[in-house]
Amino acid sequence: MTLLLDITEERLVDSPVCDWQQALFRMPFETRETSMANWPLIAIVDDDQWIRRSLQRLLKSAGYRAEAFISAEHYLAARNHEETRCIIVDIGLPGMNGFELERRLTAEDSRLPVVFVSAHDEPEVRDEAAHAGAVAFLGKPFDDNALLDAICTALK
Repeated sequence: MTLLLDITEERLVDSPVCDWQQALFRMPFETRETSMANWPLIAIVDDDQWIRRSLQRLLKSAGYRAEAFISAEHYLAARNHEETRCIIVDIGLPGMNGFELERRLTAEDSRLPVVFVSAHDEPEVRDEAAHAGAVAFLGKPFDDNALLDAICTALK
């Protein structure tokens, strides 16, 4: 069963959503469900199971498809990069960390927008994320709307 939240006009005014999301949420439910294959795919790379699950639910409720990976190595092995429109990456991953993953993707000529998240919200970490060309850096715990705003920015 697909989980979708119907967004009312009041919600559209209170929270920023992308233009395509406004059109999506005005569609009849049956049409939305058949068009899911066209929803943007967002990858989540985080070693915390609860964060992966909650982000998948959040993204699906906002009209995105989401795939979650436990590590950078698992993400790279999946090789589904052509379809992915944005990646949310935890910096503090075991093995290859988030910055190393971003450098690897850049070396492969990937122009994939990156949103970094980390429990270590320190100035030097923020600076490194900015130098890596991140769309956003969000310290954990972060606001859901801040993440959705960052994804909207990444997809423009």
